[in-house]
Amino acid sequence: MLVSVYCTSVHSTSCLGAYTAAARDARRLRHRRLATTGRRSKREISSKLNLDLDLGQVLGTVKRNEGLYDNLPPGKVGLFGLRETFAYLNDPNKFIRTRVEMYGPVFKTAFFFKPAVVFGSPEAIREFKEFEGDLPADAALPETFRELHTEYGALRMSGERHKATRANFGKVLGRSALTHYTPILAKLTRDFVKGELLEKGTLQPGYDCRQFCLKALFQLFLGTVPPQDIMEKMYVYNEGLLALGKLSPEFTEGQKALEDLQEFCLKHFRTVRAQGKLDNPEYFFLKQYSQATDENGDLFTDERVAVTTILMIWGAFIEAAASMGHTTWLLMRNPDKAKKVRAECRSSFSREELDSGKLSLDDVYTKLTFTECAIKEALRVMPQTAGGLRVNPETRTLAGYTIPSGYVLTADPRIAFLNPDFFPDPEDYRPERFLPAENPAIAPDNFFPGGMGQHKCPGISLSNLMVSIYLVYLNSCFDKWEPDMSAEEMDSEDPQYIQVPIVIIDDRYQLKLERNWQYEM
Repeated sequence: MLVSVYCTSVHSTSCLGAYTAAARDARRLRHRRLATTGRRSKREISSKLNLDLDLGQVLGTVKRNEGLYDNLPPGKVGLFGLRETFAYLNDPNKFIRTRVEMYGPVFKTAFFFKPAVVFGSPEAIREFKEFEGDLPADAALPETFRELHTEYGALRMSGERHKATRANFGKVLGRSALTHYTPILAKLTRDFVKGELLEKGTLQPGYDCRQFCLKALFQLFLGTVPPQDIMEKMYVYNEGLLALGKLSPEFTEGQKALEDLQEFCLKHFRTVRAQGKLDNPEYFFLKQYSQATDENGDLFTDERVAVTTILMIWGAFIEAAASMGHTTWLLMRNPDKAKKVRAECRSSFSREELDSGKLSLDDVYTKLTFTECAIKEALRVMPQTAGGLRVNPETRTLAGYTIPSGYVLTADPRIAFLNPDFFPDPEDYRPERFLPAENPAIAPDNFFPGGMGQHKCPGISLSNLMVSIYLVYLNSCFDKWEPDMSAEEMDSEDPQYIQVPIVIIDDRYQLKLERNWQYEM
């Protein structure tokens, strides 16, 4: 069965041709315009307005002096960006898809009530990479996010401070760290799949995978799994980050959740250090950050170590869980691909290796070639999130369009993923397209599920590793899975989705697992 891109309840069959046609029409329109940047009177500006637009768009165009430019990207912002922001939050993937159909791969809109230019064409990506490193990041983020992400959050940083922070990421997310994490993750995944899932015979890919990833990452980064009430604080904190204002109860509760999480992590870190246990294998992450230095060469404070641990767990657990759920569902809907993944997973590791959890990173990377392709293709077909947000501090040209100062710029992977030049039949789920011999055109400029540039997601390799190990155990223990229509809240064989900040399958969706009786327990 072929799966439509983004798998929302509203499917589009015109997306393929729309990408190419809209991009061509946008270029033709752009070349017909006069590149005039001089000042004009208010009367001249008003005469240029298309009065067929809604009143908010007309007023917003005047308010932002957009009439001064003849070659802005196509699209709508509105007066305060309310309509576009709420439309995006309601269904981000559908929002991007429909605007690509209308305007092409470069368009203007509003993100979080700020005017924005969203792009994903090869030309725009190439140009963006030339100046992306000089753009400020902090001002593009919503106020609630900035405050709860704290001053230690890399998404808020620029310049030397950001460079020093990213350098520390390499010590806990690089290949050496992943080599250390692999057997730990294997044992945790073994207990999850062969224990919890095998016992109940069902899987809620949204809820179960999210809970598992949260526990696993606490164990990986903190060396312990907190009590359930502390773990639940991470969900409250996440809601606070996306609150629509600092007066909202979600923001207040998010602040309290962050304080509770910080208190727990700080106390645990200090206890481990006081007991001389930082050299123990389970405290690898804490050991690295106990030695981390900032841009001035000063050691991180204990408070910064605690907050960094929280931010690293927060940044990874939903991403990994969403990837597990989407890959599981897409394999179910594409049984021929599932058969290849299952055969590869079952032939790559012995019963002894699976039972002991003694998997190595090299074996995962070298033996699970098609499985890795299945994960990458799931990230493409079911994009989890947008690219990073940057503020454009000065008027510049991008892909032939004028971008006024103050606009947010974002390279959106979901646009690139629709491009049939790089992904023929992009609405199909075809893992083999990621085999080098199959599609050598795939490159970082057209496949960047974790964003691009200095603020790209540093944990995408860890997430993919977690999903690979999960699929090894899932396919070893179970022959197949299908929608569990006997579940109380199941009303469709296809899932609904939580849309922000990461697109993830709704908690109510449940699969029935068919046990592999040839696998000795």
